[in-house]
Amino acid sequence: IQEHLSSMVDMGYLRTLPGLINVVQVALGFAALFASCFIWVDTNVYIQLIYAGYGFQTLIIFILFVNWLINITTLVSSLLGRPILEGWPKIRVLILYGICLLALILSAALESWYCNLSVGHAIFNPRFITVCIFNWLLVISYVGLLVVVLLFTQ
Repeated sequence: IQEHLSSMVDMGYLRTLPGLINVVQVALGFAALFASCFIWVDTNVYIQLIYAGYGFQTLIIFILFVNWLINITTLVSSLLGRPILEGWPKIRVLILYGICLLALILSAALESWYCNLSVGHAIFNPRFITVCIFNWLLVISYVGLLVVVLLFTQ
């Protein structure tokens, strides 16, 4: 069974720089979505997608979710030996990553704004700060990925 499974999964992708960045992006995206959507107060746990007074939070969650879907699709397809972006021209890959980067910059900027607006709110402020950090780390990872694609792919 282990031989069959290892023949199905291309672990070599994880040893490449884009593969490592992709894994980090999947983890950061999941952490940002988790911190943004799940709220626990004492023993109560809520899934919150719409925040009263913080209307752009739904846009932030949408951007993070779409970005996470792109990252998880890229990771899974590459691990299964059918990299979804492999046949794309370099310019298309750069455009896709550029759009993701711009969306994440918007998301991170809005989240930074909400960090200031929510000062003193015991539940939202720590959550916004956490999501903001993950958001900016995703921005940095996309800058790195763009540099790698620009310099090291054909």
